[in-house]
Amino acid sequence: MVRQVQPGEAFKHKYPEWIDLVVSRGADGHVNVMPVGWSMLASGSPVLYAVAINAKHHTTRLIRETREFVVATPSASMGPATRYCGTHSGRDGDKIGPSGLELVPATAVQVPLLAGAVYNLECVLRTEVETGDHITFVGEVVVAHLDEEAGERLMNFGVRWACAQEIVETVYEP
Repeated sequence: MVRQVQPGEAFKHKYPEWIDLVVSRGADGHVNVMPVGWSMLASGSPVLYAVAINAKHHTTRLIRETREFVVATPSASMGPATRYCGTHSGRDGDKIGPSGLELVPATAVQVPLLAGAVYNLECVLRTEVETGDHITFVGEVVVAHLDEEAGERLMNFGVRWACAQEIVETVYEP
């Protein structure tokens, strides 16, 4: 039976979804990391990646200051650090040290990469779009890094985070 519901009730069924970590750096050099679920590849040529961030979040200000950001996909081992970064604000102080994250210099942007991430995307801000209470930042991916030893990608299952696995019996091929 199909019934009409509030959007929030329907959205509970969109999980699992990707988790990405957005790394930003302010003009003063302050580095911040925040997890986001609303992220996507936005273009193949040029390669553009988009992340939606609450307009009031600290990361919004930092991206606007430097016009650069890194999208890092956390591996399973980064679960505790991801949770820490999602429950603390960079406005209140350093999140890197307490979270245990390790920063690695990027090659094309001033924002550092995250060691242990499945991949890191160095992005230069191309545009931003106000989308209600969020700003969707669209960055051109100028350099991509892949760590083939990082392990499985962390995913958001709504009330918990875990790694998704392919179940062979459910694979449908065209």
